[in-house]
Amino acid sequence: MKNKLLPVCIMLLMASCIKMDKAPVDAYSSDTYFTSEQAAFKNLAAIYQYTKMSGFFEDGNAIIMDDISDNAYNPFTNQLPYFIALGTATPSLTGKYADLYRTYFPYTGIRSANVFLDNIDKIQMDQTKKDIMKAEVRFLRAFDYARKMMCFGGVPLVTKVLQYGEENTLSRNTEAEITNFVLTELGQVADVLPLTRSAAENGRVTKGAALALKARVELFVKDYANAAKDAKAIIDLKQYDLYNNYEGLFWEKNQDDPLRNKEVILEVVYNPPTWGSWIDALYTVAEGGWNSVNPTQSIVDAYETKNGRAITNDPSYNADAPYTNRDPRFYASIIYPGQTWNDRIFNSLEPVGPDEYYNSSKGNRSRTGYCLRKYCAPTDYLTNNSPEEAQGLNFIVFRYAEVLLTYAEALIEQGTNLDQAAAAINEVRARVNMPPVTDLSQQSLRQRVRNERRVELAFEGLRWYDIKRWKIGGQVMNGPVYGVRPGKVNMTTGAITFSSPNHITVGDVRVFNEGRDYYFPIPQEDIDVNPALQGHQNPGW
Repeated sequence: MKNKLLPVCIMLLMASCIKMDKAPVDAYSSDTYFTSEQAAFKNLAAIYQYTKMSGFFEDGNAIIMDDISDNAYNPFTNQLPYFIALGTATPSLTGKYADLYRTYFPYTGIRSANVFLDNIDKIQMDQTKKDIMKAEVRFLRAFDYARKMMCFGGVPLVTKVLQYGEENTLSRNTEAEITNFVLTELGQVADVLPLTRSAAENGRVTKGAALALKARVELFVKDYANAAKDAKAIIDLKQYDLYNNYEGLFWEKNQDDPLRNKEVILEVVYNPPTWGSWIDALYTVAEGGWNSVNPTQSIVDAYETKNGRAITNDPSYNADAPYTNRDPRFYASIIYPGQTWNDRIFNSLEPVGPDEYYNSSKGNRSRTGYCLRKYCAPTDYLTNNSPEEAQGLNFIVFRYAEVLLTYAEALIEQGTNLDQAAAAINEVRARVNMPPVTDLSQQSLRQRVRNERRVELAFEGLRWYDIKRWKIGGQVMNGPVYGVRPGKVNMTTGAITFSSPNHITVGDVRVFNEGRDYYFPIPQEDIDVNPALQGHQNPGW
C-alpha cells in the first residue's frame, strides 16, 4: 500500500461524472487548492474519477467481472480475468490488462476523499452545497470500501489523511467492521443527499443512489430485513420506473430520453472528446472490437423460452432451433450465429467473411461463438462511427430493475410477503413481455429470482458477487467452458444446420477452489511494503 496511501496529485480533472471547467493542476497543496467553490468541485471531480465506478475496459472493469463468472469467458492471456477464471492467478501476477486486483485494492480514491473531507471547511461557500459535497465524497468512499469488502474481505480502514510512513503500519480491519462502516456512512449521507439532480448535474449521487448501494451491500451480507427495507424505501420515493426499451437502455442515443433516465439511479457520465468511454473491448471483430467478453453457453441456456419456462422444462423448445422463441433479453444481450447484426448475418460457425469463426487461429474472434450485444449499439448509433474511438456511452452503476429484484430476493429469503416478492419480479419481466411467475412457494421463487437476476443484469458486473453470496462457485465454475454447436449458417436466411449435437469447448478447463476463490488475494506488492499486512493474506493464497 506504500504508493497508494501517500499524497497524490489531483490531476485527472476531466472526470466523467461532473461537467465543469477541468483545468489541470500540477501539484497538490491543501493551503492553495482548497480556496474556492470551483476548487472544491475540481477535487470532487477527481474523487469521482479515482473511485472507478465504471464498467468499461481499464476504467472500472465491472463488465469484465462477468469474465470470472459463468456468464462469460475471457480468452486473452494479457488480461487478468483469463487467469482468475482458470484458478491460476497469483497475488504477484501483475502487468495484465483488466487487473481486477489492482483496480479495486488501491487507496487512491479513499486518500483523495480523506483529503477533501479534511480541507473542505477551509472554503467559504454556501453551507448546504458544502454539506451535499461532503455527503457525495462519503458516498464515494463508502462505494470504494464496499467493493473492497466484497472482493477482498477485511481491508485497512482509513478515514484520515496519513502521515508519511504511517501507511506501512496499517493492519486489516475485519470484514464486519468494513461493512458496518459502509452501512453507517450510507445511512447518514442518504439524509443529506438531494432526491433529484438537474440535467447539468447528471452523474452526481442522490439519496436514491445511497440507498441503492446500502441495499446492495445488505443483500450481499444477507441482512435481508434491511435490504428489503432500503429497497422498499427507494420504491416509495416514486422517482424511478422501468424503461420500456431494455436494449435501448444501454445505447448512447437514448441517454437524453427522460423515460430512460427514470430507470437510472446513478451512472458514470462520459463526454467525448474530453472524456470518452472506450467500448472496443466489447465489440465483434468486424467492428474492430476485441471480444474481451465471450458469452458462454451457460448464460445462453439461462434465458427462458418466450413461454416463461426453462429450456429444460418447455416441450416447445427445439434444440435444433435453439435461438427461436426466447426471452427478448437474450436477443438484446447476445449476438448468436444466424442473427442479423449491423446489416450482416453473423456467422461464427464457418471461416467466412470477417474473422469471426470460433475455431480460427487469427484475430480477436469469440472462442465461444457468441458475442456481446449489450452496450454494443449498431455502429450508425455511435458518437463516432467506429467503437475504436472514444464514445459517449454512460455506464449504469445502479438501476431500478436491480432494486426490484433486491426487494424480491430479500423478501423471499425471509419467507415473508411472497406475493409482493413475485409482484416485484413480475414487474421486471413485464417490461419485456415475459409471462409472470405464479408459483409462490419460497423454493420456487428463490430459483426464479436468482435466474431473473442473472438474465436481467447479465454483463453488468454483478454475477460474481451473486455467485459468492449464494456459495455456488464450485457448482457453476468448475469444468470446461461451452459454446455454440458446430454447423453451417445460410448466409441469405440466417438458418442454421448443425453438424453435431455437442457444444464446442474453448479448450480451457476452469478450476474454482471453494476454500480460496470467493476472495481476491491482497496484491503481493502491497503486502511486501507493509509489515502489518504480512502474514495476513487471504486463505489459500
